[in-house]
Amino acid sequence: MRTLLFLILFVHVLLGALVATTPLGYILQQSGVGSVGFGWAKVDGTLVKGRISGFHVGTQPIGDITLELRPMSLLTLQPTYDIQWGGAGGRGTGVLTLSQNKLTGREIRMQQEISALEGLDPAVRMMGGSLRLSEGMFVMTQTGCEAASGTVSTDTLSTLAAQYGRQFGTISGPVSCEAGGFAIDMSGESDTGDRVDIDAKAYLPNGGEFTTTVETQDAQIVLALSQVGFEREDGRFVYRRSQAVGLP
Repeated sequence: MRTLLFLILFVHVLLGALVATTPLGYILQQSGVGSVGFGWAKVDGTLVKGRISGFHVGTQPIGDITLELRPMSLLTLQPTYDIQWGGAGGRGTGVLTLSQNKLTGREIRMQQEISALEGLDPAVRMMGGSLRLSEGMFVMTQTGCEAASGTVSTDTLSTLAAQYGRQFGTISGPVSCEAGGFAIDMSGESDTGDRVDIDAKAYLPNGGEFTTTVETQDAQIVLALSQVGFEREDGRFVYRRSQAVGLP
């Protein structure tokens, strides 16, 4: 009996040592996350605790990510990590689960500065403000977005309006999946009835598109919009942007 107990203990210690020394880079390669639009420059550490440097989604840099394993998740053979990231004008936290055929994120909170978003016209990036995600969740497989939720908001138009002595509330809306891509539908109104709608879609790793529409009669806001690339269409002001690879 004593020999059997020592053998069981030895096996547990051996398995624990193997888990603790499994390279994080190997786990990421096996998960297939690189095939759905995610990439990185360097991976350090092990399955238990590691760091991903130069992480990016499509063409958008995210920064450096630190991961710390929740040990009990190994019982289900689906490593789950508490993650933090920062850099490229943004930061955030969340919980990430890796499996052989999908990547799941939940409890995601992030803030990204508009000025650091690749793919936008310089004039739009100069408008300032930030993009925020709260209570975010996603499930991605090799065919794309399978499920997503959360609320995205931005104060960019509020920042622009304030420069002209105007007030415009926060623009916000839900995140969802559409045809394998991520979809964002945001809207907001000012205290004087001006309205803005943002419709964005991202199909990782194949790019995406977004359209911003503003309805306003304010001459100063009209002037500001025309200076950052908005065009008049049927009495509204519209800004469109698309990318062949990677939508911020």
